[in-house]
Amino acid sequence: MYYGWLIVAGAFIAQFFVTGFYTYGFPVLAKVVKKEFNVSAADVMEATLYTVLLGLIVAPIVGYLADKWSARKLVCIGSICLGAGLIFLSEAKNIFEFVVIFAIFLCLANNLLGPATSSTLVSRWFSTSRGKALGVAAIGTSIGGILIPLYIAWGIGPSDDWRKMLFDLGVFILVFLPIFLYFVLRDYPSDLGLVGEPQAAESLEINENQINDPDLTIKDILCSKPFWLLGVTLGLLFSSQSAVLANIGIHFDNINMGDQAKNFIMTLAVMGFLGKLAFGYAADRINLKVGLSIAIVLAMCGVLILASQSPSIPIKSAAIFLGLATGGMLPVWGAMIAAIFGVKSYGRVMGAMSPLIALLVMPGPILCGWLFDIYGNYSNSFYLFTSVLGASLLILFLLKVERIS
Repeated sequence: MYYGWLIVAGAFIAQFFVTGFYTYGFPVLAKVVKKEFNVSAADVMEATLYTVLLGLIVAPIVGYLADKWSARKLVCIGSICLGAGLIFLSEAKNIFEFVVIFAIFLCLANNLLGPATSSTLVSRWFSTSRGKALGVAAIGTSIGGILIPLYIAWGIGPSDDWRKMLFDLGVFILVFLPIFLYFVLRDYPSDLGLVGEPQAAESLEINENQINDPDLTIKDILCSKPFWLLGVTLGLLFSSQSAVLANIGIHFDNINMGDQAKNFIMTLAVMGFLGKLAFGYAADRINLKVGLSIAIVLAMCGVLILASQSPSIPIKSAAIFLGLATGGMLPVWGAMIAAIFGVKSYGRVMGAMSPLIALLVMPGPILCGWLFDIYGNYSNSFYLFTSVLGASLLILFLLKVERIS
């Protein structure tokens, strides 16, 4: 077996834990934290807000270090931050301590274990199968999104004992994850005397091309047109997705289908799993711009179904479209960065692009909720974000997927 698939396994496990907790597990935890500290939902949500804001500074630094130092070591440090952060959270005495600890440690864990490092490592080890490898690694987010919330709900139990649950999870991560990642991951195939995928006939030529990849500075990256076109396209796409998903529970309650929200989210997670496999496989065989366009169109279909509230269209079909679109984003995004900017500058590009995307994503959920408060339903919000997705598709048409120098 090619050792690169062990790199994929490491990226899979890293994203399983960090995304499983931060994106999917935290909403389960938030309600019991709100109850114990007797604060508002907005007070608890400040934890995620400050995590994103701190990430505007941390992400570019992590991206630079992933290229110039060691992505492998960064991932190991990130796993320590995640485990320690959960242990410290279990000892928080008030909401202020909880928010500060969450923002610092989860910001570091998210950036050190996320795409800036994990996708960088996978991209270095794969050429002809890069899309498939990125897709398989990204499945860790979907599996974590299913299992980690279940563990958290089980660990909290009827007694709302969230502190012991967090402590136990933190200890497990702290003991297991850094050791596993340290011994499994390697920065480059050359660390083990390898040149790349052995099954690729053109592997030597591809690796020579990777050696000759441009070593771009942050200034070079920020001054390149493809960086902004791709970043804004993805930012608008992610903004629409996050706005809709963050408000989906309230939307279902508003249309008297609150009991269907759980099934909707489960369908979304399963289709995200399938989408990562399908788009990861396709990314190696079709034009990457076409692949991302398909993901955007699928997202538009899903949001339109939710906006129309048509009784003739099963609402679960919206989850199918949105799940496939969500699954398609990560592997195609990673493959496009490698195709345009090369592997040498991968971490820097990912790190520089993350704050741009975050700035575009942040207003989405709030704007969506604000329009609901005005109109009493989410139809106008969803139609607006369908238009935002259309704008992202138009911007994508201006992008040329070709290596810059």
